[in-house]
Amino acid sequence: MLTLRLTFAAPPLALLLRLLLLCASTGIGLLLLATLSYALDHPEDRATALLRLLWCTVPLAVTAQLAAALGRTEPRAEARSGLDAAGLGPAGLPLLVARTTAAPSVTGSALALLVTARGIGAAGGVGGSALGPALPGTSAALPLSGQPLPAPAALTLLSIVPLLAALAAAWGARAAVPGATAGPDESWASTASRALLRSSRTPSIEPTAEQRDGTGAPGRAGLLCGTVLAIGGLLLAAVAARSAASGEAARSGAVGDSAASGGWTVRAEDIAASPLAAGWLLAAFGLLLAGPGLTALSGRLLGSVRPGPVRLLAGRSLVREAAFLGRPLGGLSAVGAALVALARARLSGNGPLAPGPLVVLAGVLTGCCMAGAVLAALARARSARAPLRELLDRIGAPGRLGRAVTLLRAAVTAVVFTALAMTAGLLTALPPH
Repeated sequence: MLTLRLTFAAPPLALLLRLLLLCASTGIGLLLLATLSYALDHPEDRATALLRLLWCTVPLAVTAQLAAALGRTEPRAEARSGLDAAGLGPAGLPLLVARTTAAPSVTGSALALLVTARGIGAAGGVGGSALGPALPGTSAALPLSGQPLPAPAALTLLSIVPLLAALAAAWGARAAVPGATAGPDESWASTASRALLRSSRTPSIEPTAEQRDGTGAPGRAGLLCGTVLAIGGLLLAAVAARSAASGEAARSGAVGDSAASGGWTVRAEDIAASPLAAGWLLAAFGLLLAGPGLTALSGRLLGSVRPGPVRLLAGRSLVREAAFLGRPLGGLSAVGAALVALARARLSGNGPLAPGPLVVLAGVLTGCCMAGAVLAALARARSARAPLRELLDRIGAPGRLGRAVTLLRAAVTAVVFTALAMTAGLLTALPPH
């Protein structure tokens, strides 16, 4: 009952995140069941079936990140304090958050099972015809076999998403208990007050700011490792694309030995197992890892060289929020880089082979989950800036100061990560068509 009350009384952002989680669970359930169906239809091709199952871990990872973001933002601070006063301590709150997060995931998995069974019934199989009328066009959109799926295997695959979402939400709720967030808020208020009082005579950010915000050495290490991984992934994709192009040229030529082809054959089923796809994935992981360090670096550069109050407050807030805001922004920039690369390929007329429905579904799920994680991080950043707004109100600062800080911070973040996505998308190598 408490889980239902918290679910129905949630704010609009939490309801939106739960809706995204439900849709993501449904989509991942369809991907997993389609992989199981392929394995049943091709029992001799175990390597391809295993590869399809491994690629399902990418939307699974972003769904877990969305569930962790939901666990950090829900329940609200007022509800957390009330639950803590009612006797639900730090150990009981993650369990409650896990239950409230697992509810939409279980619903999405049940919808995936229902849609899959009706799709099999539409295809003329014997396993799904008893579940009701077939959905129009389902059998054409889903690559399902006519034979019924084994119930133990299907239920095992569908239980992965709710279990992973519950664990991720519980893990996210551990760092958001009331006792754990009081310290950083107080330190941020004191930091903001010192920054505002010393803005007229402090030429740059204090040397001990890195130790206070906790994003100094870890942020620099993440930025360095992410940059190296992103560059390495782009280079690996470029080498793989060049090797594939030379291999296709050697195969299509009338002269030359056919065994001299050093590249892999460019087909739709070969791209997922190629070094090109490995380079794409490595570059995306590098962008995700470099997000917090890049956000902190932008804040430090914004608050350097004799900053005024607006620049100083905007820079320090970016440094403060880099730990939880940078990673979703880095993931969203990876999705943007993929869209830029696809648009560049379509405009140049040398685009890759048309992706199938499962690839499109996985891409849409990844983008939506990353957008939801960014929205949750922005809501958390807004709540973390509440002491600064109260401080500005107490000292009688004009309202345009807070608006200028917000606009400057948003503009710098948008410019930095848009440039990152554009650069990565323009440098991404694509397979020859």
